[in-house]
Amino acid sequence: MRVLAGLFLLMALPLSAQEPQAHLAGKRVVITIDDLPCANCAEGSWEQVTEDLLHTLKQHRVPAIGFVNENKLYRDGELDSARYRLLERWLQAGMDLGNHTFAHRGATGTSVAEYEADVLKGEHLLRPLMERNGRSLRYFRHPFLQAGAAPQRRDSLNAMLRERGYTIAPVTFDNDEYIHAFCYEHAKRAKDDTLMHALADDYLAYMAQAALFHEAQAQALLGRDIPHILLIHANALNAAELDALLTWFELEGYHFIGLEEALMDPCYQLPEATTPYGFSWIRRWQMAAGIKAPWPPEVQPEVQQRYDALRK
Repeated sequence: MRVLAGLFLLMALPLSAQEPQAHLAGKRVVITIDDLPCANCAEGSWEQVTEDLLHTLKQHRVPAIGFVNENKLYRDGELDSARYRLLERWLQAGMDLGNHTFAHRGATGTSVAEYEADVLKGEHLLRPLMERNGRSLRYFRHPFLQAGAAPQRRDSLNAMLRERGYTIAPVTFDNDEYIHAFCYEHAKRAKDDTLMHALADDYLAYMAQAALFHEAQAQALLGRDIPHILLIHANALNAAELDALLTWFELEGYHFIGLEEALMDPCYQLPEATTPYGFSWIRRWQMAAGIKAPWPPEVQPEVQQRYDALRK
């Protein structure tokens, strides 16, 4: 972790955004981390990524929730006990866990039957694990945030999830962090420290811009602060930079809260437009209200180009 990472974030913002403001004291954010136990992590790094994430979350007293893809628990078709124990570490650290389906297949390109089967398969090990630890499996997150492209599909998925005792975990602070993370992982495997630092700096500046954008959109729509929900992933980039990211939120006046508290806010009962895409819930509310919203910040072109090249 670089000592100046938090200061870099402040320097990346306009002066007006850096000035302390009294009204920021009530701002709240939920930290949600997808694709547990590890997303695109190199073999042998899963435990370190997990421990680094949990250490930082505990340092900042964050009641985070991780969303699990159970297919990541298997190696060559056999359950990997070491990977399974990583989920136990999340619970031992006082964090919550939720279902993110077994294989992370989006609802838009998957049949109803296939998607529902993937939801059920995604709780095969997770639900008993939660129960053994005195917890209940309460939350579900749609892969790619695809919650149903048409009202009928959305409503049928919602009904199925309610029957299984799930509450859907929305996202307001949406972002394309996975692009930076994919490039960072490749740079780390290549031991390119210079590129890793550059990608981390770009990531932190981008995340600040994305959060401020969605914060402003919520303010414009509702005229007040709302408890926001941030989406990031369990990867090497966040293992290294989560401390800087959380520090930025603290400097902005945010308090970290749990998902249950956030969902008590009436904004999460607002009508949502259906879409085949993984939009922020703020954008869904705007669409349902007939508001044409601006497009959120995008990653730097050179980072996008690097990602596209690596994916090929």
